[in-house]
Amino acid sequence: MIFLLDKTEKEKINKLIDTYHYNDEVANFLNANIINEDLMEEAIDDYDIQELDVNDYLEDKYYQNIKVKEVKEGAYQIKYEKYRPYQCFLFDDIEIDQDDYYLVKNKIGYFKEEFKYLTIQKDNVIWMSVIPHEINTMKKCAKNLSKHVYVLGLGLGYFPYLIASKVDKITIIEKDKNIINLFKKYIFPFFNQKEKYEIIEDDAISYLEKINKEDYIFIDLWHNVSDGFMTYYHLNKKLKNYPNVIHWISDSLLTAFRNIVINLIDEELNSKDQIDYTKASNEIDKITNNLHALLREKKISSYLEIKELLSNTSLKELMLKV
Repeated sequence: MIFLLDKTEKEKINKLIDTYHYNDEVANFLNANIINEDLMEEAIDDYDIQELDVNDYLEDKYYQNIKVKEVKEGAYQIKYEKYRPYQCFLFDDIEIDQDDYYLVKNKIGYFKEEFKYLTIQKDNVIWMSVIPHEINTMKKCAKNLSKHVYVLGLGLGYFPYLIASKVDKITIIEKDKNIINLFKKYIFPFFNQKEKYEIIEDDAISYLEKINKEDYIFIDLWHNVSDGFMTYYHLNKKLKNYPNVIHWISDSLLTAFRNIVINLIDEELNSKDQIDYTKASNEIDKITNNLHALLREKKISSYLEIKELLSNTSLKELMLKV
C-alpha cells in the first residue's frame, strides 16, 4: 500500500490499530474466564458484562425435550458440564462498530447460579456442546430457511432440531461414525418429525460437490474462530457460486480476516524494519503475503479509504483474490 496521509489521517488509522490491539486484550480476558463475585463489579465496567437468566436457556425447546443421560462408549461420552456462578463466557456472536474504528463488541455474560449444559467429549475433551453461545448464534442462522437444508457437521443436533418445523428435509453430513452412533442411539430418539432427517457418513467438504447449488447449506465444522478460520477461508472460495450458504459465527470469522488486513496496514504504515513478504511460516503469513502483493499499488490518502477497505463487502471480495 502507498500511504499519502496528512498527520490527522494517520492518527485516525493508528487509532484503528489501537482498537485492534484492545480487541486482543478482551480476548485474553475471556481465555481466563473465571471471575468471582467480588471482582465482577469492576469487570462489568471494563468489559460490558451482562447478567443472564438461566431460565432463558433451560426453557429452550431442545433442553425441554432432549433428556439425555450421561453415557460413555470407548473414547467418546455424552456428559454434562457446567458454568459456575459468576463464570464469564461469550453468549453470542460479536458485533462490530464500524463507526468506532471497528471496535469489537463481545457479548460476555454470566449466571448467578450454576448452569449445566450438554456435551459430547472425546478423551475428556469437549468436541460439541449446547451452550448459550451456540443457542443464540444458531437461532440467528435458522431464519429464512425452507425446503431442503444440508447441515455440515452433526454436533449434538441442535441446529437440525431447531429448523425441523420450518423445512421439508434435513440432510446432515458427518464423517465421524462414533458421533453418528452416539447421536442415533441416545439423542435422536427424543426428536420429533424423524422422517425429515437423513444422516450421511461422509467428509462434508468432499460431499459439497453432490449438493444442488440452490439448496440451503449450513456449515458448522469448527468449535471456534481459532480452529475454524482457515476452513472458512477456503470454503469461501469453493462456495463462491452457491447463493444460500450460512456459516456459523460468520461475523467472528470475517473479523479474523479483518484483523489480518489491519495487521498488514500496521506493518506497512508503522514498521521501521523492512519486512520480507516472500517468506511464510504458517497459513496466516501466506495470506498476509498475498494481501501485500494484491494491495501493493493501492494508494491510501484517508481513513475513509481504509474504512471502505475493511467493510464486509470489501473483505469478502479480498478473500476470493488472496
